[in-house]
Amino acid sequence: MISQRLSRLVPVVALALAVSACGVTTVPTAGGSSAPALVLPTCVPAGYETPAADVGFTAPPCVPATTAAPSAPASTTPGATTPAAPAPGGTAPTATTPVSVPTFAGKPPQAQYREVAANCTMTHRRSDDPIVFPGLPGASHEHTFVGNPSTDASSTPEKLIGGKTSCQDPKDASSYWFPTLLLNGAPVTPQQVTVYYKSGVDDYRTVQPFPAGFRLLVGNAKAPAGEQFGGTWSCGGETGTQIPASCPDGSSLIVRYKAPSCWDGVHLDTADHKSHMAWPVKGVCPADHPVPLPMFEMKVPYKLPGGVTKGLVYASGAANTFHFDFMNGWDPARQAEVIKHCVNGGRQCNGTGYDQHKP
Repeated sequence: MISQRLSRLVPVVALALAVSACGVTTVPTAGGSSAPALVLPTCVPAGYETPAADVGFTAPPCVPATTAAPSAPASTTPGATTPAAPAPGGTAPTATTPVSVPTFAGKPPQAQYREVAANCTMTHRRSDDPIVFPGLPGASHEHTFVGNPSTDASSTPEKLIGGKTSCQDPKDASSYWFPTLLLNGAPVTPQQVTVYYKSGVDDYRTVQPFPAGFRLLVGNAKAPAGEQFGGTWSCGGETGTQIPASCPDGSSLIVRYKAPSCWDGVHLDTADHKSHMAWPVKGVCPADHPVPLPMFEMKVPYKLPGGVTKGLVYASGAANTFHFDFMNGWDPARQAEVIKHCVNGGRQCNGTGYDQHKP
């Protein structure tokens, strides 16, 4: 009975059984070792009131430290000052130097690729989301994190820069996360995750680096049943918008999801963590989102025992609730160098910015 009640609390209870280094209280066991203690959230996130009430869990509603989305753009102009994080309850600073998008005469040279494929490994799992629930540990469903291993509910882009990473480029201390996949209630560890930085516009020469302080949420964590998934699932030779009924033994179940790539040039984040970005229209960024940034594509593969997909569900819900988040922790000069060489240069680079066919 207790295990059943705990399983129903997954959306609201922090079930990440980590050691004290991960910020979870430990208790001594009979053998003298330490075991992680269960940590309950101190508040109920919006949208989870019903499941919390169903199991008798009561707590006040979560109120983020600030409901105002950061609105400070950061210039990519060399030498420009990165705006400081706004004080709680204050107004985010505005950019003093707008981002300028270069223009070119004529069409860009034909290039089959214009991308960076950064391979990353999982670092940890937490019921944290520093974009949606900043400063509220345990308030989110569980996420699987890659990139910066220090990411938790209190993380900010400024804190990430200069940190460690599980991705290939040592100067990419960004954090990337997505909901934990569960198989019959047990977490599934992804294989090597690939984060693609591509050109989403026809003229790949115009793509600009992500500005300092940038945050983004891609996908719908609260997608209702029946809503079509915006990404794809594949295993073996089958690709579709739903998890296949089964996969060939030995194959990997792979989910892919792309992000819009046109920035409004003003906001580093918005209230819904999405509206500062838009999709290109006929290969060009629209007038209200005129700055082309790299187009993310997240690729997450899972090796499943015997290829069995029955019993798979995300910590956020059904398969169509898959989503991913990005918090920019790049060294600005290094990111600008990689984007210029690989994306603007029409190359197919690995995660260190190298194209063996076009050095």
